[in-house]
Amino acid sequence: MDSAELNLRDIFQIVLTGENGRVAVIRSSPFLFAAVNNNGKPALLARVSLDKSQTVHDGLGFTVQTRRSCDNDFVQITATEEGISSMFLKLVSFILEHVDREHTGKAGAASLVSSIEEFRKFTGARRGRVSESLVRGTFAEILLLRTLIERGFAVEDALAAWKGPFSRDGIGNHDFTFHDGSSIEVKSRRQASSSVRVSSVNQLVPSTTSLDLLVLPIEDDRQASTRSIGFREFVAETEALVLLANSSAQDVWHDAIRSLGLDLSDEWYDRYRFIVGEWQRFQVRTGFPYLDVPEIKRGITDIRYSLDLPLLRPFEANFNHLLSDLGAKYL
Repeated sequence: MDSAELNLRDIFQIVLTGENGRVAVIRSSPFLFAAVNNNGKPALLARVSLDKSQTVHDGLGFTVQTRRSCDNDFVQITATEEGISSMFLKLVSFILEHVDREHTGKAGAASLVSSIEEFRKFTGARRGRVSESLVRGTFAEILLLRTLIERGFAVEDALAAWKGPFSRDGIGNHDFTFHDGSSIEVKSRRQASSSVRVSSVNQLVPSTTSLDLLVLPIEDDRQASTRSIGFREFVAETEALVLLANSSAQDVWHDAIRSLGLDLSDEWYDRYRFIVGEWQRFQVRTGFPYLDVPEIKRGITDIRYSLDLPLLRPFEANFNHLLSDLGAKYL
């Protein structure tokens, strides 16, 4: 992030900490630009009159409001989410950079319209972004991967156990499976939620081998506080750690990221920042509730159900004891 963006972040932070409608001038040439608090969402206001032929469309992550009244005309670009995302700052910086090249209001207006349209087309062209639920689930899995490495697992061994990204390819029934057959299924949940979603009939069925359900409470942080962890930054840090390992581990990592459909160069993922709670551990053993389906009739697909976590308390166990047990086996 360059110094211009850092300055913009400071300006928007000031208006967002104030009351709704608070305004801070960014610059006044060739027309006025201001940061605005629009009901908790950052907005860029341009005091400019557009011709009837000049239209501006909403884009990914922002909406555009245009007023043509010959009195107090403006164009206002508002982020669709609260907080200050890197993507919105990029949009504002992109617009200002283009309009700054012009010396008249008319030329500046044309540059404003074209820059918004160019940015809209660029961000809209990025197809295949993964869903929020997959981002949250992947974050939880990679956090456990990092925890295993920090507790002494070799990067190669931790990656070898990580099967979650390859489940759609039929490789592994659980997110982590170790050499002795013991497995871990990882779920994330919002802090206020008391249930988790199970995505297949066979995912949490008690068996003769050890199986644990780990649940990570995570909450969105749109304000980018120091308590939160940025998703893209965290995954990139993990990748840097993997790159210090041998080539086979690097291959597994890159295959996993490709299988997940993640593009770590895409700043769109900077919108995801999480405040992390404490891991919950449940032992999937005799008596654990699961969907008992002796036979799935042909033509039935995509069976899912939810588990009520308060009812799983008889199966709750200590997370750190699990790490200690894994360490005793594999370290």
